[in-house]
Amino acid sequence: MKSVEEEFNKFVDEVNHLCTHISVREDENGPYIFALGLKNTHTLQVRKLLSDYVLELWHGENAEVESIAEEPRYRDSRSAFNRARKWLERDTL
Repeated sequence: MKSVEEEFNKFVDEVNHLCTHISVREDENGPYIFALGLKNTHTLQVRKLLSDYVLELWHGENAEVESIAEEPRYRDSRSAFNRARKWLERDTL
């Protein structure tokens, strides 16, 4: 069974081409993904909290105007990563 950090790193490798920046970071709550879309308009964080994968989907051109657009939760990583990929793809249009 893969660790959460291994899952996150695999996803980072898969969507790196959709981002100006993407990395796996760590804070007091454990590892998380931080990503900026190609136009820096669609950004996100992905965390695993207890048994859920929680996304923070941000929209806005800079820190002064960006806000959380959605905070979906998923039981499985594949569903969470599919949603994250679709969010980042919005910056390619």
